[in-house]
Amino acid sequence: MRVLVTGGTGFVGAWTAKAAQDAGHQVRFLVRNPDRLRTSAERIGVDIGDHVVGDIADASTTATALEGCDGVIHCAAMVSTDPARADEMLFTNLEGARNVLGGAVKAGIDPVVHVSSFSALFRPGLETLHADLPVVGGSDGYGKSKAVVEAYARGLQDAGAPVSISYPGMVLGPPAGDQFGEAAEGVEAAVKMYGVPGRSAAWIVIDVRDLADLHVALLEPGKGPRRYMAGGQRVPVARLAKLIGEAANRPLVAVPVPDSGLRALGRLFDVIGDRLPFETPIDSAAMQYYTQMPASDDGPAERDLGIVQRDPAETLADTVEGLRGVGRL
Repeated sequence: MRVLVTGGTGFVGAWTAKAAQDAGHQVRFLVRNPDRLRTSAERIGVDIGDHVVGDIADASTTATALEGCDGVIHCAAMVSTDPARADEMLFTNLEGARNVLGGAVKAGIDPVVHVSSFSALFRPGLETLHADLPVVGGSDGYGKSKAVVEAYARGLQDAGAPVSISYPGMVLGPPAGDQFGEAAEGVEAAVKMYGVPGRSAAWIVIDVRDLADLHVALLEPGKGPRRYMAGGQRVPVARLAKLIGEAANRPLVAVPVPDSGLRALGRLFDVIGDRLPFETPIDSAAMQYYTQMPASDDGPAERDLGIVQRDPAETLADTVEGLRGVGRL
């Protein structure tokens, strides 16, 4: 099939495009700046020749990109932790969903894959993430925008449209050129601090290559609406420190900071974060996810689609190697 991939200059989009091409599909990109394809997707062996210059929030260029396509994988989303950009993020992501997902459905394209996020389903006190949870959305602008887009995508599903949705957790693994997932900032911070704080805190780690394989497995017409968790494996603090330390070849310790203290620190950093002389992945939303992270039920993807996730040790080792390769470690 000819498959439109949005977000192809980013971490998830580039690896998804590679998996699609490796499976025999022809990939078309919708990008604002084609030069960024050369520093991301092309660096991991993706043919970037078929691309349309435009923006997901622009209906005209999105419609042009959809012409002649048999499938769509919508990976693009604006991501910002700046509260001042929350409204812009909500507008961009919702308009993008309407143009890409809604436009594809209107054009009769089947299948259509939407990359959502565990943050659209997360709520404090939840024991297990699964794909049929109600839409909640996080307390931050990004989580709220993903929840609104998720509600729109589910509305298409309720109408019978062939839209499939994936829910990634913390996506890690080897970079796509110069592109990493946001979770790589946490790995970088842990190595530089020689430790991982928290008591009951944890990450859910999904390898970007396994996530990409899931997206490509969903490129099967005639299946109708489907939803799959791709949260990954839950890695508690002690094991996280051990695995990152082994990958970085330096001792990391699990620092028993009370989880309530980390959440308080996140709220503090919401206020003072832009005044600090360094960048940090810490904010209230991140600390809420980190200290109250449930397990993810990814069994249906393995059962239905054959997606077997690799060991988080491999994923974290490849993340550390990639950070070293670009001089961040």
